[in-house]
Amino acid sequence: MSVPPKFVLADEQSLPWYQYRWPWVLLAIPMSAVAFGIVMISTALIYPDDLVVDNYYKEGMAINRTLLMDAKAVALGVTTVIEVRPGGMVTLALAGASDAVVTASLFHVTDRAKDQFVVLYPEIESPEIERPEIESPEIDSPDVDSFGVDNPSANANLSQQTRTYTGQDTSMATSLSSPGIWYLELRGSEQPWRVRQRIQTPIHVLEITPR
Repeated sequence: MSVPPKFVLADEQSLPWYQYRWPWVLLAIPMSAVAFGIVMISTALIYPDDLVVDNYYKEGMAINRTLLMDAKAVALGVTTVIEVRPGGMVTLALAGASDAVVTASLFHVTDRAKDQFVVLYPEIESPEIERPEIESPEIDSPDVDSFGVDNPSANANLSQQTRTYTGQDTSMATSLSSPGIWYLELRGSEQPWRVRQRIQTPIHVLEITPR
């Protein structure tokens, strides 16, 4: 009695395992999980979370101090006009205070690495000048601020004696001239005042008053 021949696929016996499809399909699931974990860890290390505060008491005390500085700016009647000039020059016209220097800080709304800081010094040639009437291209009326909110006290401060401060900072000038959303903060070095406003760039001339 003859034995029927066995049908064996010779090609399947000779191929190595990595040339088959199903082993790779089974390995794809754990490999994708490992790749996703590497991406998440790398993102967390490169872009750390800047919103978490570990010292709440210190931050609360700082908030109280800044609120007092805002109230001081209102009491002094501080009015500022900041202008970006060619060559990276930032100019500030200050009325209501006469500090030795003024610090200007630009804070990005989401990325702390983009925050910038510049010290503005008074001009030696003309420490006090009459503020000229400046029309900003973003403002249709001098009684309306850059966000369309009525500001009736703006014209009342135009006639005050102002002191001009200047500072050279190409990075800040570039940021103010490029599209973006920032917080612009000005502080006096001698009197504890502060003005701060959320701005949308580009801007060339901007008036900031305490609120």
